[in-house]
Amino acid sequence: MILGMKVRKQDLEDMLLFEPKILEFHFSDSDLKLELDQKFDQRLIVHCYEYFDRKLLDIVSLGETNQIHSQEKTIELIQQAIDKTVLLNKNFKGEPSIIVHPGGYSLTEIDDEKRNKMRSSMVTAVEKLDTNKVNFLMENMPPYAWFFGGRWHSNVFLDANDMNQYCKDLNLKVCYDLCHAQLYCNTKQMSLIDQLKIIENKVDHFHISDADGVDGEGLQYGEGSMEFEKIIPILNTHKDKGFAIEVWKGHENKGKGFREFLQKVTEAGLIVN
Repeated sequence: MILGMKVRKQDLEDMLLFEPKILEFHFSDSDLKLELDQKFDQRLIVHCYEYFDRKLLDIVSLGETNQIHSQEKTIELIQQAIDKTVLLNKNFKGEPSIIVHPGGYSLTEIDDEKRNKMRSSMVTAVEKLDTNKVNFLMENMPPYAWFFGGRWHSNVFLDANDMNQYCKDLNLKVCYDLCHAQLYCNTKQMSLIDQLKIIENKVDHFHISDADGVDGEGLQYGEGSMEFEKIIPILNTHKDKGFAIEVWKGHENKGKGFREFLQKVTEAGLIVN
């Protein structure tokens, strides 16, 4: 697989020491003003900000609240991130990609009617974006997400069958977060391997970390319940796909946590280009 590194401008030089072929910039809302004054041999991925001005982006939003942007505002903000990605790509090689979380958030359980309304609006919302100059990758969600000191429910883009239908409807690929998928499978007593086999050919980029329970994400290799001995052989059949490690605070101390995970996962058999 092709090594990518999660970066922010302040730790860029440390992450370049890994000699990645992909740089995945994790945007905050302030990064719309980001300027880079050097040229890179890597491909660019931008991970779109998940909130802007202290309100969550939600492309399937059922309406604006004091903590969630409306669908219309979310589309506007995602388009700004896409446009910034295109501008930054003059410093990189190849076609740029942008990764977007769909949202679908609620602070409490919602009924099937609302959940289905969210799901049915995703395709038409994405069609309103100008994605002609980027590789647009929607990312699968964990069952729960933590924002603003609280735990939110995720209501869309968790199941591989839904993701597969989205890909067919729009002729787009996805970013598949294996940790998010494991947490979802844990809530449903499902097999991650079965889910992975459904979606693997629609995946362009993977996020990798260990996972445990229903909300234990970003764990170091071996600290969760991921069956890497089953996952790695599947990943090795996708040698032209990229991946990035998403260990919590893995960037600190010159990427110590990232380096530890990378060493362990390669020792376990992952082939890295």
